[in-house]
Amino acid sequence: MKRPHYPLIIAACALVGLIPIMIGVATHAAWIHTIDQSVISVITAHRPDWLTTIVLFITSLGNPPVVVFFGLVLVGILFYFRRRRYAWFAAVSVVLLSFVNTSVKHLFLRQRPFIQNPNIHPLTLAGGYSFPSGHASGAMLLYGTVILLTLTLITLPWLRRLLVSYSAVMISLIGLSRIYVQVHFPTDVLAGWLEALVGLMLVWWLMYPWLTEVGPTGWVNDPQ
Repeated sequence: MKRPHYPLIIAACALVGLIPIMIGVATHAAWIHTIDQSVISVITAHRPDWLTTIVLFITSLGNPPVVVFFGLVLVGILFYFRRRRYAWFAAVSVVLLSFVNTSVKHLFLRQRPFIQNPNIHPLTLAGGYSFPSGHASGAMLLYGTVILLTLTLITLPWLRRLLVSYSAVMISLIGLSRIYVQVHFPTDVLAGWLEALVGLMLVWWLMYPWLTEVGPTGWVNDPQ
């Protein structure tokens, strides 16, 4: 089946947004600092204990081992329903692409907010470098994959709306939680989302003909 154009369009738009942020972070541009401080001041203005408890739980759902675990669960579900090709897509997009973020972090070596400013007291532990956010990237890979699979495989309208809405909310909340707990700059989070979106769309575009190939029985993605 012919590859659609929309994955490349989405990937290109994400790349257009990502490249200036990368350049700005690499050159310590003043506008990066301005954006970061403006967003941080809004998100951290009110942090009552009850909200902090909820946010700490949400941010834990973006921990790399948790994302990989849920990714493997998704792969297992797809194999169980004999959607083997989509299972391999999920494995590549969630598990393998997660390692890209680590490589990018070591290119920029951006220190976390509480390292740059000792007056900041993070609400959770975080090690390694800050840019791009691994939690934001992992959330985009996991829940972005769920969105693609839902729109492709799920036919019930109410279930499609539920899964797509839930996934979009989780992508947003996990990213924003990293700013709230002050272990990432807003530009870290935005770059994490965009970086993962570029990779996810490219993998979807590359694998699309194989995923939607009509098998000998006339079914798309014939499991036989």
